[in-house]
Amino acid sequence: MTSSTLLRYWPAVLSLLIMACASTSRVPDFSKEYYTSRNGQLRYKLPIGWLNATNDSLSSSAVVWLVRNDFAATLSVKEVVIDAETRHEVQRTGLKRVAELTLALASGERGGSVVDPPQMTSLGGRTACAYEYMTSHPNDRIRVILIDTGSTVYDVSLLMTESAGSKTDGTALQEAFVRTLVW
Repeated sequence: MTSSTLLRYWPAVLSLLIMACASTSRVPDFSKEYYTSRNGQLRYKLPIGWLNATNDSLSSSAVVWLVRNDFAATLSVKEVVIDAETRHEVQRTGLKRVAELTLALASGERGGSVVDPPQMTSLGGRTACAYEYMTSHPNDRIRVILIDTGSTVYDVSLLMTESAGSKTDGTALQEAFVRTLVW
C-alpha cells in the first residue's frame, strides 16, 4: 500500500474509531420536583418515562416504588433493618458483609444466580455496595445498591426484564437515581 492510499482511507478509519469509542448510553433525565418517600425520610426525583407507584405499592417494606412506563423495569427503595451490632460492623468495615447476606437471602428466595458479587463503591459521596443477580424467571436481572446514610441502610433495587434493554442504561439510571436522593 502506498502512502497516498493510506491517506485516502484515513478519514474513514478515524470516523470508525470515533464511533467505536463513543458511549451509547445517555445520562438519564429526571423530574424537576422532588417526591417524598413513604417513610418521610427520603426525597427523590422521578426519572422521565417512569411512573411513581409508591402510594400504590402493596409492599409495606418499599418506601419508594417506581415503574418504567412500559412495565419492563421497576426501581424500589427499602430500608434494611439491622441491629446495633451490625450497625457497628457497618461503620467499622463497610457494607460488604450486609450485601453478602442480603444477596444470599434474595437470590435464595428467587432461585437466582449471582452475576456480579458485592463490590464497594461510592455514589453521591455515600458509601455503597452493589451486586447483581439473575432470577429464576428467564433473563430477569436485579441490581442492588446498598447505601449507608449513617443511621439507616437502604436497598435500592432495579429489576430489569429481558425486554428492558441495555444493562448499561439500567445501571446508569439506577446510579443517577441514587445520586439525586436527598437523605
